[in-house]
Amino acid sequence: MNGEARQTDEIRPSTVHRAYGRGAGGYDGFVGSIPSYKAHLRVSASRMGLGDGPGLRLLDIGCGTGVSTEALLTTVKGAEVVAVDASAEMLAVARKKNWSPRVTFVHAKLETLAEAGIEGPFDGILASYLVSNLPDAEHGLRRLLALLAPGAPLAVHDYAVGGTRGRMRWAAAAWTYLVPMAAMRWGVADLARYRAKRISGAGGPEQMVHRMERAGFSDVRVQTVGGLQQHLVHTFLGRRPDEPDVVGERIARSSALAAAGWRPAPGPPAGPDGPADPDDRADPDDRADPDDRADPDDRADPTGPVEAEPVDEGGPDDPGYADELPPEATGAAGGPGYSDDVTAGDADTAAGPGGAPGDDDEPPTPPAGAPRV
Repeated sequence: MNGEARQTDEIRPSTVHRAYGRGAGGYDGFVGSIPSYKAHLRVSASRMGLGDGPGLRLLDIGCGTGVSTEALLTTVKGAEVVAVDASAEMLAVARKKNWSPRVTFVHAKLETLAEAGIEGPFDGILASYLVSNLPDAEHGLRRLLALLAPGAPLAVHDYAVGGTRGRMRWAAAAWTYLVPMAAMRWGVADLARYRAKRISGAGGPEQMVHRMERAGFSDVRVQTVGGLQQHLVHTFLGRRPDEPDVVGERIARSSALAAAGWRPAPGPPAGPDGPADPDDRADPDDRADPDDRADPDDRADPTGPVEAEPVDEGGPDDPGYADELPPEATGAAGGPGYSDDVTAGDADTAAGPGGAPGDDDEPPTPPAGAPRV
């Protein structure tokens, strides 16, 4: 799909799935132009350390057109995968592909999984580019925690840019390559601009690690990927503790009920004049959309983003929970490598052989011939 798809409403966290739906037909072409996009997803899936997959039940939340689903099937061979997305249009593109019978696609939002018949426990969850789109990242992470079996891992594959250097790198990558390429290949430049601004203000790896820890995850780790997106795209790993997270489960259940529209009946307030008239209770139809809650991490700060305490960020070859990364993720031993998914004539000329990372102190160089904005 070329050009700008028809814009129907303002993009915000509760409606971002509609914007993805508008660009569903061009999504695969867009991500195919991003160096190492598919290989990086395989790296994150491998880092969960699940090994061979027969008997494992995995959740791919925010599966889109199935690119992340393919990464799970490739790296955790034999696993059963439940792939979920909020966009019916993205799922329609995914379903047209040739899939193993072990894959099930489900149309649902994170907060309505139970209504769609999706329940835990899962042996692992991959959330690719989902958490940065949620209205409340920490709240969403608690929901994911409640879906995991004790000890099972979550891999969050997402952008995180922190500090002056990180935001400069992201600005160079987003505005000189990703946004223009989205206009040409994806057809939803407004969505790409929205994502660029949201990611730049969402904080760096430190903030994401702290969100996962506050949500109840243990053994939280972060590793970046290789190539041109080094220190921009990361794998965030966390496990559900062996001991049940009673508080997290209670919050997740309450969130699911709230998303379904249930509210406890308000009791009469105590006061000098006695109980309130029941006819004065708030109309349930006037309740706020839970998706539109303000993310505490998104509050405006006149002084700019707060620099959190740095975390120990692993490098591109850090295997995470895995003993080592398999050839299909690293490109070793004749594997597909970091540039197998780059469309010929686009980004491969800039990334160089294997998309090798450059000087960390310099912003990523956009591909030759990339349009400017």
